[in-house]
Amino acid sequence: MNQGIVTAATRVVFMIGTPIAQVRSPTLFNRYFAERRIDRIMVPLEVSVDTLAGFVAMVREAENCDGFVATLPHKRALLTMVDEAGPTARALESVNAVRRNPDGRLFGDMADGAGFWNGARAAGFEPFGKSAVLAGAGAAGTAIAFEFAQRGGRRLAIWSRSDDEVGALARRLAGTGIEVVTGLPESLDSYDIAINATPLGMDYAPGSAFSPELVATLPTGAFAADAITEPTVTQFLAAARACGLRTIDGRAMACGQFELLRAFVAPDD
Repeated sequence: MNQGIVTAATRVVFMIGTPIAQVRSPTLFNRYFAERRIDRIMVPLEVSVDTLAGFVAMVREAENCDGFVATLPHKRALLTMVDEAGPTARALESVNAVRRNPDGRLFGDMADGAGFWNGARAAGFEPFGKSAVLAGAGAAGTAIAFEFAQRGGRRLAIWSRSDDEVGALARRLAGTGIEVVTGLPESLDSYDIAINATPLGMDYAPGSAFSPELVATLPTGAFAADAITEPTVTQFLAAARACGLRTIDGRAMACGQFELLRAFVAPDD
């Protein structure tokens, strides 16, 4: 291909969600394709809940489409729309990457948890034997919690605006060996990392699941991590930095799962 030129022969992958403007995957994917002169492009697409089924049906019939990556709010619904799912997706009942096979069948899997902790490792945090407090028990939060347990995390406190989500996640973690606490602790002085996996902090949902006063109870040397990619510095991370804590922004999660997603959805020809 002529670098930077999209032709009728260009292979397409999509990045879907709503809202979509904050995601970093198109930048990472398209830089990768351009640097290697691969005739493929990732296109971000605003897809609502009501139009998701129609989008999936279109992908099945689009022979020049290799698949797509999904962000909120579609991860849970996609599990019921793919023809086959990987073991992580089945265990978490969520899908964030879908590969289209040549016959139009769709295979889904989930990389949020591994991506988050790969990014945290790159930033200097290892979960083995550690304690974490997690805000958010939706698809991303569930993936992060499950992977934390798989990587040897010792204790996890879980908060969500939905008690049902917290209960479901606590039950899902039963048998993993991790100690589970429900609700936000009054103090975070015994925790090694605080994680935001809610939309709170995005432009359309300003605020923070962790008050500045609660953030200030994290011990010296603790981390604060946010799954939100835009803005880069959320209110939560700003409060953590003001306390001198180490922070991990949403770009780390995006970069941490990029190679997993790229190899799954758009392997090199």
